Amino acid sequence: MNSLIWILLIIAFIVIESATVSLISIWFAGGALVALLALLLGADVTIQILVFLLVSVLCIVLLRKFALNSVKNKKSKTNIDRIIGQEIILKEGISDELGAGLAIINDVEWKVKSENGELIPAGEKVKVVDVEGVKLVVKR
Repeated sequence: MNSLIWILLIIAFIVIESATVSLISIWFAGGALVALLALLLGADVTIQILVFLLVSVLCIVLLRKFALNSVKNKKSKTNIDRIIGQEIILKEGISDELGAGLAIINDVEWKVKSENGELIPAGEKVKVVDVEGVKLVVKR
């Protein structure tokens, strides 16, 4: 096999990985790299393909779980958790027509919905129990 083929495969797998971030094709790039090294050391095509497959599978089996754990543990905390548990007063009530009310916390307007779907009038004091996307979930 020509070294250009392995180089193109390495580049292709890296591009695919950077586009998907699925931690699958990067291991094939590693396999292609080792197969390229086998080619440079004089291995024939069959050995190169076997090395490519073996290294790729080993990388997936041995390294993927470790890599996924490293990526998953990189969650960054936000200050949104401080809002949960606060008592606020509704600026606009939660009604059937609008579906969501409105509240202001720290000069920021928030859409508000009730935890159990109940209607809550404007001016009512409620407690924030959760955040779902850009809406606060509240209860009386």
